[in-house]
Amino acid sequence: MNITRILFLGLAFLFVTNISAQNSVNDYKYIIVPEGYVFLRENDDYQLNSLTKFLFNKYGFRAFIQGEKLPEDLKINGCKGLRADVKKNSGLLKTKLVVNLVDCNGTTIFSSREGTSREKEFKKSYHEALRNAFKDIQALNYKYNGKNEGIVKKEAEAIPDPVYTTPSVTTKDAPVSNNANNEKQIVNKASEKKTISFLFKEEVYFFESKPYGFELKQKKEVTSVSIGKVFKSSRKNNYIIQAGDLSGSGYFDSYGNFILDRVNPATDKLITDTFARQ
Repeated sequence: MNITRILFLGLAFLFVTNISAQNSVNDYKYIIVPEGYVFLRENDDYQLNSLTKFLFNKYGFRAFIQGEKLPEDLKINGCKGLRADVKKNSGLLKTKLVVNLVDCNGTTIFSSREGTSREKEFKKSYHEALRNAFKDIQALNYKYNGKNEGIVKKEAEAIPDPVYTTPSVTTKDAPVSNNANNEKQIVNKASEKKTISFLFKEEVYFFESKPYGFELKQKKEVTSVSIGKVFKSSRKNNYIIQAGDLSGSGYFDSYGNFILDRVNPATDKLITDTFARQ
């Protein structure tokens, strides 16, 4: 096989891959940006999450940061949105960021190439690297095609999706949505299981069912170690966590993830963490 043919096949493969990704991304109406990234010290550190939202909107998407008021159709059907997950890759003298778009089933629909920066100042470096990673997203020429209208994720397919839902607010006059019904079913299923596993900051945790709620354990090399307790509160789907730095309050979202609100001991600021259901 000569060099010309190899180059042709390589370019053809990249073209098909790009078209496939573009078509997949076009199936989704919204982008949800988390309040913080795991490699940062606090929510929206260096305004990186705000910049992520701005760039998605700049290139034709409809982006929201977790916790903002969401469109009604997204509240009812979380599968209309993709989660923006920015990852930091290791590198000497360089900041390297990759933007992943993940659907409600935990499947990565699109990954950008590494955006890099050699800037020494953290904010400038993160911003430049993110903007460089977004060149691939700009090249998608995104346009929503309406394919996922009316498609609702089935409970049996629930896989971790760490950031797309906002805490539910219950009032006497509030209408019950499909999302609320799904959440109730997830909570009931969680209560029936003896042990539930979660992924948080690349570590595995277990919720082991107890009369008071759950015992919180962390997986080690060959065993698991108890690090605290998760108590049922008087409110439905609300739990009080006593586990050192992870102490706070939380709830199960409609995908089975556990959403924890706690105070960051390093900054004394309220943060929201997601234990992604495994």
